Amino acid sequence: MELFVHATLKIRIGAYDRFAAAMAKQVPVLESHGWKLLGAYVTAVGPICTVVDLWQIPDANAYFEATAKWRADPDFMSFREVGSEVIVAEMVTMVTKTSYSP
Repeated sequence: MELFVHATLKIRIGAYDRFAAAMAKQVPVLESHGWKLLGAYVTAVGPICTVVDLWQIPDANAYFEATAKWRADPDFMSFREVGSEVIVAEMVTMVTKTSYSP
């Protein structure tokens, strides 16, 4: 069974560029722990400054293992600082493909 992490983040208006620059530095860190970024999107129509990330992970344990290692990474502190200033809300879910998904 393929497993995915779906993250929806509401970014403070005017702070998207700062968030994107910080996140670009964190993608390789998460990928080094077994996650694979399948896509990252920002709204064109709908709630403004909303970012959606879709990550493929090897199994449910990989979520907890990678986030624990990520938080222990020295570079995470700089991301956490930026995140606390620019992320207004975050919702993370673990999902699998539907029966009709290609």
